[in-house]
Amino acid sequence: MKKLGILVPLVTPCTRTGDVDEAGLRGVCRDMLRAGCHSMFVAGSTGRGPWFARQDRARICRTVADEAGKDVLLFAGCMAPGLTDMVENAEALADAGAQIAVATAPGYFNYSQEEVETVFRRFADRSPLPVMIYDIPVFAGMKLDLGVAARLAEHGNIVGFKDSSSDIGRFEELARLLAGGGDFYLLQGKEHLLADALRIGASGFVVSLVQIDSRPFVALYRAAEAGDHARAGAIQRKITKLLGVVESCFARRPETSTLFHLLNYALQARGVCANITLDHEGECPGWLADEARRTLAILEEARDL
Repeated sequence: MKKLGILVPLVTPCTRTGDVDEAGLRGVCRDMLRAGCHSMFVAGSTGRGPWFARQDRARICRTVADEAGKDVLLFAGCMAPGLTDMVENAEALADAGAQIAVATAPGYFNYSQEEVETVFRRFADRSPLPVMIYDIPVFAGMKLDLGVAARLAEHGNIVGFKDSSSDIGRFEELARLLAGGGDFYLLQGKEHLLADALRIGASGFVVSLVQIDSRPFVALYRAAEAGDHARAGAIQRKITKLLGVVESCFARRPETSTLFHLLNYALQARGVCANITLDHEGECPGWLADEARRTLAILEEARDL
């Protein structure tokens, strides 16, 4: 597999009414790059890409492309309920500086594996950018079969696969199936599986919680690359503890905005940006702010390992 490192699924700083905060976006980008992250992903789930209009996604992409520079690989979410919008998103984001288009299975309707494979192939045929397939069952409503993933990897314009299925056995099988793909990216998308995935041969990882404090995640990646599996494992245990806190928050408050409130608190506390939440999401509950402080403390402990 081709090495990539840490791909950051950037949040989108904005006003409470949803106007993009370009200065805040640049601040988040700088924070991640200074910590040692390797590449940026705009308009994904963490960046609430599907919420924003196409012109806003393009503005977000253009801002990050300008801030990060051409040497930082820039991925952009092209998710949409239908193929035409997916392709038009890819065209707009290519014009805005994206280098790789990211696509999930289209939402809203229920699809068979064969139907989704056809949609992905047609998208890859028409996309002006190389394509990374993003398998995220919690939002797409389905998990891609391993055979589908392996066949899609043979397409000339599909260059990567992100697995957020939370199944390390499946990830290991994917790595085996894709082992001959020297120019293919295989990315892990779940925080508790990072060290195991890197040991298996992952190209890197892309996880939302990196934006609470990216430094322990960078340290884990560097330790794994250096073969220091003891240190990588120790940091992984702290990150898994962090994930446990976040999961307990979702158990109490299952709305997606729970994540945005947690990240918002951490980014504000670290002075990175002013806001990433929207009016309809309300104010951060006091108990959730307490849990956000716990996540920062856990990652502070991880930095000392």
